[in-house]
Amino acid sequence: MLTLDDSRAAWQFTPTKWHTVADKEKFARHYIKFVQARCPFEMFHKWFYERMTHLFMHIAHYNRFGFYEAWCDTAEKRLAFVRHHATFESVGDARWTWSDVEQILKGWIRESGILREYEFEALSARRQTTLAIAKAALSELANDDVARLIQERGALANIANTENRARVFTQTPSQAEQQQLFPVG
Repeated sequence: MLTLDDSRAAWQFTPTKWHTVADKEKFARHYIKFVQARCPFEMFHKWFYERMTHLFMHIAHYNRFGFYEAWCDTAEKRLAFVRHHATFESVGDARWTWSDVEQILKGWIRESGILREYEFEALSARRQTTLAIAKAALSELANDDVARLIQERGALANIANTENRARVFTQTPSQAEQQQLFPVG
């Protein structure tokens, strides 16, 4: 995975009147470690929270715990957190703001592939939740009802497979190529 050291020459920070290059670098390094570790609360230090509330148009969310709960305590929230940073348009002069840090972290997110990993984790978590809800709902039904649902599901799957096979023959070559490159589930 890409780290701050991998392209150190390209990752230049500008000091501000109140903060040094070392301050900005410390935050950027910790941010990368925090995101790579999947945002554990143990790494969401007070100094890190206080700086984060001034970046990417974040707000304090009342306190550190509220901020963490709003952005980091589930896989879907962590995805939203990283996606927000990846798409954020930084403003301001790096001599007065931390816009240079925002730009570098945005670039890191895009280049490192971490966003795709977070997307997969959020999808997996959503699937696990859906399965747990389905299992709980099924446990409330009579065995006959469960058997009927399984039969209906099988019939629907057969209809979908038949439709998909018919669709393959009507696709233009470019659509088929796109499906091979970008599988749709």
